[in-house]
Amino acid sequence: MPDQSSLQVGAHRRFPLPDTFEGIGYTRNGSSLPLETITAHVPQPGPDQLLIHVQWSSLNPLEYKLALLNFLGRQNPVILGFDMAGTVVQVGDNVHDFQIGDEVMAMGDSNLDGGWASGGKGGYALARNFLTAHRPPALSQREAAALPMCFLSAYAGLKPHLNPGDTIYIPGGGGGVGHLAVQMASRALGASIVYSSGGSPASRYLAYASGARHVFDHKVDAIPDQIMGLTGGRGVDLVYDATYSESGFIQSAQVVREGGSWVVLGVGPGKTTRTAETISPVEGILAARGARMINVNLLRYFTEPHTLDDTAKALLRNGMRHAAEWAASGQVVPHVHATVSGNPEAITAHLMNLGAGTGNLGKNAVELQVSAPLKR
Repeated sequence: MPDQSSLQVGAHRRFPLPDTFEGIGYTRNGSSLPLETITAHVPQPGPDQLLIHVQWSSLNPLEYKLALLNFLGRQNPVILGFDMAGTVVQVGDNVHDFQIGDEVMAMGDSNLDGGWASGGKGGYALARNFLTAHRPPALSQREAAALPMCFLSAYAGLKPHLNPGDTIYIPGGGGGVGHLAVQMASRALGASIVYSSGGSPASRYLAYASGARHVFDHKVDAIPDQIMGLTGGRGVDLVYDATYSESGFIQSAQVVREGGSWVVLGVGPGKTTRTAETISPVEGILAARGARMINVNLLRYFTEPHTLDDTAKALLRNGMRHAAEWAASGQVVPHVHATVSGNPEAITAHLMNLGAGTGNLGKNAVELQVSAPLKR
Protein backbone atom coordinates (compact mmCIF):
# COMPACT_ATOMS: atom_id res chain seq x y z
CA MET A 1 0.00 0.00 0.00
CA PRO A 2 1.66 3.27 -1.05
CA ASP A 3 2.23 6.04 1.41
CA GLN A 4 -0.48 8.65 1.34
CA SER A 5 0.08 12.38 1.13
CA SER A 6 -2.71 14.94 1.00
CA LEU A 7 -3.61 18.33 -0.35
CA GLN A 8 -5.75 20.66 1.71
CA VAL A 9 -8.40 22.93 0.28
CA GLY A 10 -9.35 25.70 2.70
CA ALA A 11 -9.58 24.13 6.14
CA HIS A 12 -11.83 21.20 5.36
CA ARG A 13 -11.28 19.28 2.11
CA ARG A 14 -8.40 16.92 1.58
CA PHE A 15 -7.46 14.87 -1.46
CA PRO A 16 -5.33 11.84 -0.59
CA LEU A 17 -2.73 11.16 -3.28
CA PRO A 18 -1.00 7.81 -3.66
CA ASP A 19 2.64 7.65 -4.62
CA THR A 20 1.85 5.32 -7.52
CA PHE A 21 -1.11 4.05 -9.53
CA GLU A 22 -1.71 1.23 -12.00
CA GLY A 23 -1.82 2.83 -15.43
CA ILE A 24 -2.80 1.17 -18.69
CA GLY A 25 -0.60 1.43 -21.77
CA TYR A 26 2.22 -0.24 -23.68
CA THR A 27 5.83 -1.18 -23.04
CA ARG A 28 7.00 -2.17 -26.53
CA ASN A 29 7.73 -0.29 -29.75
CA GLY A 30 5.03 -1.33 -32.20
CA SER A 31 2.49 -4.18 -32.13
CA SER A 32 1.86 -3.38 -28.47
CA LEU A 33 -1.65 -4.77 -28.24
CA PRO A 34 -2.87 -6.17 -25.92
CA LEU A 35 -2.24 -3.29 -23.54
CA GLU A 36 -0.67 -3.87 -20.14
CA THR A 37 -0.90 -2.62 -16.58
CA ILE A 38 2.00 -0.31 -15.74
CA THR A 39 2.93 0.85 -12.25
CA ALA A 40 3.52 4.60 -12.55
CA HIS A 41 4.41 7.41 -10.16
CA VAL A 42 1.85 10.16 -9.73
CA PRO A 43 3.36 13.08 -11.69
CA GLN A 44 3.91 16.60 -10.40
CA PRO A 45 2.52 19.55 -12.38
CA GLY A 46 4.75 22.11 -14.03
CA PRO A 47 4.03 25.85 -13.80
CA ASP A 48 1.24 25.82 -16.45
CA GLN A 49 -0.15 22.38 -15.70
CA LEU A 50 -2.84 20.78 -13.55
CA LEU A 51 -2.77 17.33 -12.04
CA ILE A 52 -6.13 15.64 -12.58
CA HIS A 53 -7.49 12.62 -10.79
CA VAL A 54 -9.01 11.06 -13.92
CA GLN A 55 -12.28 9.26 -13.25
CA TRP A 56 -13.56 8.92 -16.81
CA SER A 57 -11.92 8.86 -20.23
CA SER A 58 -12.81 7.78 -23.77
CA LEU A 59 -11.33 5.94 -26.74
CA ASN A 60 -9.73 7.66 -29.75
CA PRO A 61 -8.00 6.35 -32.88
CA LEU A 62 -4.83 7.99 -31.58
CA GLU A 63 -4.49 5.48 -28.75
CA TYR A 64 -4.92 2.57 -31.15
CA LYS A 65 -2.32 3.93 -33.57
CA LEU A 66 0.19 4.71 -30.83
CA ALA A 67 -0.09 1.20 -29.43
CA LEU A 68 0.14 -0.32 -32.89
CA LEU A 69 3.04 1.76 -34.24
CA ASN A 70 4.43 4.05 -31.50
CA PHE A 71 4.74 6.46 -34.42
CA LEU A 72 5.60 9.40 -32.16
CA GLY A 73 8.73 7.62 -30.96
CA ARG A 74 7.70 7.79 -27.31
CA GLN A 75 10.05 6.21 -24.79
CA ASN A 76 8.43 3.21 -23.12
CA PRO A 77 6.46 2.64 -21.01
CA VAL A 78 3.61 4.85 -22.25
CA ILE A 79 0.26 5.25 -20.47
CA LEU A 80 -2.60 6.05 -22.82
CA GLY A 81 -5.90 7.88 -22.38
CA PHE A 82 -5.74 11.48 -23.52
CA ASP A 83 -9.36 12.42 -22.86
CA MET A 84 -9.92 13.18 -19.21
CA ALA A 85 -12.79 14.04 -16.88
CA GLY A 86 -12.14 14.26 -13.18
CA THR A 87 -11.02 16.39 -10.27
CA VAL A 88 -8.11 18.83 -10.00
CA VAL A 89 -5.82 17.67 -7.19
CA GLN A 90 -2.77 19.90 -7.79
CA VAL A 91 -2.10 23.07 -9.78
CA GLY A 92 1.09 24.66 -11.07
CA ASP A 93 2.33 28.05 -9.91
CA ASN A 94 1.06 29.86 -13.04
CA VAL A 95 -2.41 28.29 -13.07
CA HIS A 96 -5.01 30.76 -11.83
CA ASP A 97 -8.25 29.70 -13.58
CA PHE A 98 -8.52 26.36 -11.76
CA GLN A 99 -8.38 25.36 -8.11
CA ILE A 100 -7.97 22.11 -6.24
CA GLY A 101 -11.34 20.40 -6.13
CA ASP A 102 -12.62 21.75 -9.46
CA GLU A 103 -14.44 19.29 -11.71
CA VAL A 104 -12.84 19.54 -15.15
CA MET A 105 -12.50 18.01 -18.58
CA ALA A 106 -9.22 18.15 -20.47
CA MET A 107 -7.15 16.83 -23.34
CA GLY A 108 -3.71 15.53 -22.39
CA ASP A 109 -0.55 16.06 -24.40
CA SER A 110 0.34 13.22 -26.73
CA ASN A 111 3.97 13.51 -25.57
CA LEU A 112 2.98 12.97 -21.93
CA ASP A 113 1.22 10.05 -20.26
CA GLY A 114 -2.56 9.80 -20.27
CA GLY A 115 -4.96 8.85 -17.52
CA TRP A 116 -6.07 5.27 -18.17
CA ALA A 117 -5.79 3.15 -15.03
CA SER A 118 -6.95 -0.20 -13.75
CA GLY A 119 -8.21 -1.12 -10.31
CA GLY A 120 -11.26 1.13 -10.24
CA LYS A 121 -9.61 3.99 -8.34
CA GLY A 122 -8.91 6.29 -11.28
CA GLY A 123 -5.68 7.52 -12.82
CA TYR A 124 -3.53 10.63 -12.49
CA ALA A 125 -2.43 12.71 -15.46
CA LEU A 126 -1.22 16.20 -16.29
CA ALA A 127 -3.05 18.68 -18.50
CA ARG A 128 -2.09 22.14 -19.63
CA ASN A 129 -4.31 24.96 -18.45
CA PHE A 130 -5.31 25.99 -21.99
CA LEU A 131 -6.41 22.41 -22.73
CA THR A 132 -8.67 22.27 -19.68
CA ALA A 133 -12.20 23.53 -19.01
CA HIS A 134 -14.56 23.40 -16.08
CA ARG A 135 -17.10 20.63 -16.57
CA PRO A 136 -20.56 22.15 -16.99
CA PRO A 137 -23.20 20.69 -14.64
CA ALA A 138 -25.26 19.76 -17.70
CA LEU A 139 -22.66 17.10 -18.59
CA SER A 140 -21.93 14.00 -16.55
CA GLN A 141 -18.28 13.04 -16.18
CA ARG A 142 -18.95 10.20 -18.61
CA GLU A 143 -20.17 12.65 -21.25
CA ALA A 144 -17.47 15.22 -20.52
CA ALA A 145 -14.75 12.63 -21.04
CA ALA A 146 -16.04 12.04 -24.57
CA LEU A 147 -15.56 15.64 -25.66
CA PRO A 148 -12.03 17.10 -25.55
CA MET A 149 -9.97 15.52 -28.34
CA CYS A 150 -12.78 15.03 -30.86
CA PHE A 151 -14.32 18.41 -30.08
CA LEU A 152 -11.01 20.23 -30.55
CA SER A 153 -10.39 18.33 -33.78
CA ALA A 154 -13.73 19.51 -35.14
CA TYR A 155 -13.32 23.03 -33.73
CA ALA A 156 -9.86 23.55 -35.26
CA GLY A 157 -11.21 22.45 -38.63
CA LEU A 158 -14.43 24.47 -38.60
CA LYS A 159 -14.18 27.57 -36.45
CA PRO A 160 -11.49 29.37 -38.51
CA HIS A 161 -12.90 28.31 -41.90
CA LEU A 162 -16.71 27.97 -41.82
CA ASN A 163 -18.65 31.18 -42.38
CA PRO A 164 -22.33 31.66 -41.44
CA GLY A 165 -24.49 30.66 -44.37
CA ASP A 166 -21.91 28.28 -45.87
CA THR A 167 -22.81 24.87 -47.18
CA ILE A 168 -20.64 22.02 -45.92
CA TYR A 169 -20.11 18.30 -46.45
CA ILE A 170 -18.95 16.30 -43.41
CA PRO A 171 -18.48 12.62 -44.29
CA GLY A 172 -18.73 10.15 -41.43
CA GLY A 173 -21.28 12.19 -39.52
CA GLY A 174 -21.94 9.37 -37.07
CA GLY A 175 -18.31 9.02 -35.99
CA GLY A 176 -16.55 10.39 -32.95
CA VAL A 177 -15.37 13.60 -34.61
CA GLY A 178 -18.05 13.62 -37.28
CA HIS A 179 -21.17 13.80 -35.09
CA LEU A 180 -19.66 16.69 -33.11
CA ALA A 181 -18.64 18.46 -36.31
CA VAL A 182 -22.17 18.16 -37.73
CA GLN A 183 -23.66 19.64 -34.55
CA MET A 184 -21.04 22.38 -34.46
CA ALA A 185 -21.60 23.39 -38.07
CA SER A 186 -25.40 23.26 -38.00
CA ARG A 187 -26.17 24.55 -34.50
CA ALA A 188 -23.26 26.71 -33.36
CA LEU A 189 -21.49 28.12 -36.43
CA GLY A 190 -24.44 28.87 -38.69
CA ALA A 191 -23.98 26.61 -41.72
CA SER A 192 -26.97 26.86 -44.03
CA ILE A 193 -26.95 23.21 -45.12
CA VAL A 194 -24.92 20.29 -43.75
CA TYR A 195 -24.49 17.22 -45.93
CA SER A 196 -23.12 14.04 -44.40
CA SER A 197 -22.75 10.30 -44.95
CA GLY A 198 -22.42 7.03 -43.10
CA GLY A 199 -21.97 3.34 -43.71
CA SER A 200 -24.72 1.99 -41.45
CA PRO A 201 -28.30 2.97 -40.64
CA ALA A 202 -27.27 3.83 -37.06
CA SER A 203 -24.46 6.14 -38.15
CA ARG A 204 -26.69 7.86 -40.69
CA TYR A 205 -29.40 8.33 -38.07
CA LEU A 206 -26.88 9.93 -35.70
CA ALA A 207 -25.75 12.28 -38.45
CA TYR A 208 -29.38 13.29 -39.05
CA ALA A 209 -30.01 13.71 -35.34
CA SER A 210 -26.89 15.89 -35.12
CA GLY A 211 -28.26 18.35 -37.66
CA ALA A 212 -27.40 17.11 -41.17
CA ARG A 213 -30.09 17.80 -43.77
CA HIS A 214 -29.01 15.16 -46.29
CA VAL A 215 -27.18 11.98 -45.24
CA PHE A 216 -25.90 9.54 -47.86
CA ASP A 217 -24.95 5.88 -47.72
CA HIS A 218 -21.31 5.96 -48.74
CA LYS A 219 -21.42 2.27 -49.63
CA VAL A 220 -24.00 2.61 -52.40
CA ASP A 221 -24.64 6.28 -53.20
CA ALA A 222 -22.77 8.25 -55.84
CA ILE A 223 -22.19 11.05 -53.37
CA PRO A 224 -20.39 13.57 -55.64
CA ASP A 225 -23.16 13.29 -58.22
CA GLN A 226 -25.88 13.67 -55.61
CA ILE A 227 -24.31 16.68 -53.89
CA MET A 228 -23.65 18.36 -57.21
CA GLY A 229 -27.26 17.75 -58.16
CA LEU A 230 -28.56 19.18 -54.90
CA THR A 231 -26.35 22.27 -55.23
CA GLY A 232 -27.19 22.94 -58.88
CA GLY A 233 -23.71 21.88 -59.98
CA ARG A 234 -21.99 24.37 -57.70
CA GLY A 235 -20.68 22.12 -54.93
CA VAL A 236 -20.25 23.02 -51.26
CA ASP A 237 -18.30 25.88 -49.78
CA LEU A 238 -16.40 23.66 -47.38
CA VAL A 239 -15.62 20.00 -46.83
CA TYR A 240 -14.43 18.78 -43.44
CA ASP A 241 -13.10 15.23 -43.80
CA ALA A 242 -12.05 13.36 -40.65
CA THR A 243 -12.45 9.85 -42.08
CA TYR A 244 -8.76 8.95 -42.58
CA SER A 245 -9.85 7.16 -45.75
CA GLU A 246 -7.94 7.68 -48.99
CA SER A 247 -10.90 6.58 -51.12
CA GLY A 248 -13.13 8.85 -49.06
CA PHE A 249 -10.74 11.78 -49.54
CA ILE A 250 -10.93 11.38 -53.31
CA GLN A 251 -14.70 11.35 -53.20
CA SER A 252 -15.14 14.31 -50.85
CA ALA A 253 -12.64 16.45 -52.78
CA GLN A 254 -14.94 16.21 -55.79
CA VAL A 255 -17.75 18.13 -54.11
CA VAL A 256 -15.87 21.34 -53.24
CA ARG A 257 -17.02 24.36 -55.21
CA GLU A 258 -14.73 26.56 -57.28
CA GLY A 259 -12.55 28.49 -54.86
CA GLY A 260 -13.85 26.53 -51.86
CA SER A 261 -11.94 24.81 -49.07
CA TRP A 262 -11.21 21.17 -48.29
CA VAL A 263 -10.22 20.67 -44.64
CA VAL A 264 -8.69 17.33 -43.66
CA LEU A 265 -7.99 16.03 -40.17
CA GLY A 266 -4.69 14.26 -39.59
CA VAL A 267 -1.77 13.59 -41.88
CA GLY A 268 -3.83 13.95 -45.06
CA PRO A 269 -4.00 12.31 -48.49
CA GLY A 270 -1.43 9.69 -49.38
CA LYS A 271 -0.27 9.26 -45.79
CA THR A 272 -3.15 7.58 -44.01
CA THR A 273 -1.30 4.33 -43.23
CA ARG A 274 1.61 6.17 -41.48
CA THR A 275 3.91 3.37 -42.68
CA ALA A 276 4.00 4.19 -46.39
CA GLU A 277 3.28 7.25 -48.48
CA THR A 278 1.36 6.93 -51.74
CA ILE A 279 0.57 9.28 -54.59
CA SER A 280 -2.88 10.79 -54.10
CA PRO A 281 -4.98 12.55 -56.77
CA VAL A 282 -6.63 14.81 -54.19
CA GLU A 283 -4.26 17.73 -54.68
CA GLY A 284 -4.93 17.70 -58.42
CA ILE A 285 -8.70 17.49 -57.94
CA LEU A 286 -8.63 20.54 -55.69
CA ALA A 287 -6.23 22.47 -57.93
CA ALA A 288 -8.59 22.01 -60.88
CA ARG A 289 -11.27 23.75 -58.80
CA GLY A 290 -9.01 26.47 -57.47
CA ALA A 291 -9.83 25.11 -54.02
CA ARG A 292 -7.44 25.13 -51.10
CA MET A 293 -6.42 22.21 -48.92
CA ILE A 294 -6.20 22.89 -45.18
CA ASN A 295 -4.60 20.34 -42.88
CA VAL A 296 -5.67 20.19 -39.22
CA ASN A 297 -3.45 18.11 -36.96
CA LEU A 298 -3.55 18.56 -33.19
CA LEU A 299 -0.54 16.26 -32.76
CA ARG A 300 1.67 18.75 -34.56
CA TYR A 301 1.37 21.13 -31.62
CA PHE A 302 3.17 18.58 -29.44
CA THR A 303 5.57 16.99 -31.94
CA GLU A 304 6.59 20.40 -33.36
CA PRO A 305 6.52 22.69 -30.31
CA HIS A 306 7.28 25.83 -32.34
CA THR A 307 3.78 25.56 -33.83
CA LEU A 308 2.22 25.90 -30.38
CA ASP A 309 2.41 29.68 -30.39
CA ASP A 310 0.08 32.17 -28.73
CA THR A 311 -2.38 31.95 -31.64
CA ALA A 312 -2.56 28.17 -31.38
CA LYS A 313 -2.95 28.29 -27.60
CA ALA A 314 -5.76 30.82 -27.95
CA LEU A 315 -7.55 28.57 -30.47
CA LEU A 316 -7.31 25.57 -28.15
CA ARG A 317 -8.29 27.58 -25.06
CA ASN A 318 -11.33 28.99 -26.87
CA GLY A 319 -12.14 25.51 -28.12
CA MET A 320 -12.27 24.08 -24.62
CA ARG A 321 -14.31 27.07 -23.44
CA HIS A 322 -16.79 26.59 -26.28
CA ALA A 323 -16.92 22.84 -25.58
CA ALA A 324 -18.25 23.64 -22.12
CA GLU A 325 -20.55 26.46 -23.26
CA TRP A 326 -22.05 24.67 -26.25
CA ALA A 327 -22.56 21.47 -24.28
CA ALA A 328 -24.27 23.41 -21.49
CA SER A 329 -26.64 25.01 -24.03
CA GLY A 330 -27.31 21.70 -25.78
CA GLN A 331 -25.80 22.79 -29.09
CA VAL A 332 -22.92 20.29 -29.20
CA VAL A 333 -23.39 17.21 -27.00
CA PRO A 334 -21.44 13.96 -27.32
CA HIS A 335 -23.25 10.74 -28.11
CA VAL A 336 -21.78 8.06 -25.82
CA HIS A 337 -22.49 4.73 -27.44
CA ALA A 338 -20.97 2.40 -24.84
CA THR A 339 -19.09 2.30 -21.56
CA VAL A 340 -15.82 0.36 -21.43
CA SER A 341 -14.46 -1.05 -18.17
CA GLY A 342 -11.13 0.39 -17.06
CA ASN A 343 -8.94 -2.67 -17.53
CA PRO A 344 -6.40 -3.63 -20.22
CA GLU A 345 -8.46 -6.47 -21.65
CA ALA A 346 -11.66 -4.48 -22.19
CA ILE A 347 -9.87 -1.42 -23.56
CA THR A 348 -7.77 -3.55 -25.91
CA ALA A 349 -10.87 -5.27 -27.31
CA HIS A 350 -12.62 -1.97 -27.99
CA LEU A 351 -9.48 -0.42 -29.51
CA MET A 352 -9.26 -3.37 -31.90
CA ASN A 353 -12.86 -2.74 -32.95
CA LEU A 354 -12.06 0.96 -33.38
CA GLY A 355 -9.06 0.13 -35.56
CA ALA A 356 -11.11 -2.29 -37.65
CA GLY A 357 -13.82 0.33 -38.19
CA THR A 358 -16.53 -1.88 -36.71
CA GLY A 359 -19.18 -0.59 -34.36
CA ASN A 360 -17.85 2.96 -34.35
CA LEU A 361 -20.78 5.17 -33.44
CA GLY A 362 -20.21 8.40 -31.58
CA LYS A 363 -17.87 7.81 -28.65
CA ASN A 364 -17.05 5.01 -26.22
CA ALA A 365 -16.41 6.16 -22.64
CA VAL A 366 -13.95 4.46 -20.27
CA GLU A 367 -14.92 4.16 -16.60
CA LEU A 368 -11.82 4.43 -14.41
CA GLN A 369 -13.19 5.11 -10.93
CA VAL A 370 -15.87 2.53 -10.38
CA SER A 371 -16.63 3.56 -6.80
CA ALA A 372 -17.38 7.17 -7.75
CA PRO A 373 -21.03 8.10 -8.34
CA LEU A 374 -21.93 9.35 -11.80
CA LYS A 375 -21.74 13.08 -11.11
CA ARG A 376 -23.79 15.64 -12.94
